[in-house]
Amino acid sequence: MIDTSLADDSGPIRSVFADDEDFAELLGEFAATIPEKRSTVRELLHKSAVAELCIWAHQMKGASGGYGFPGLSAAAAELEQSCKTTEAERITRAVDCIVAYLDRIEV
Repeated sequence: MIDTSLADDSGPIRSVFADDEDFAELLGEFAATIPEKRSTVRELLHKSAVAELCIWAHQMKGASGGYGFPGLSAAAAELEQSCKTTEAERITRAVDCIVAYLDRIEV
């Protein structure tokens, strides 16, 4: 299970590739999509679209790891597992954790 204290931390999060000039443009593109990612995951939760949340989480798990955000990848993995249990409270906590993580990403 993901560490839910992540939502309480307010420090910035940077990609493990942040100092790699070759990744600068890609990280900028990823950062530019953060508002859309937050909106999508919140909307899916609001609509109780668990199957779609599971797919979104699976895709986020892979993409965020590839962009050098292992914590976000772990949070997405927790959301994916939460969706498979269909426990509404667990799903909500996982979404809140992802949104908090996305809010802290700094490129």
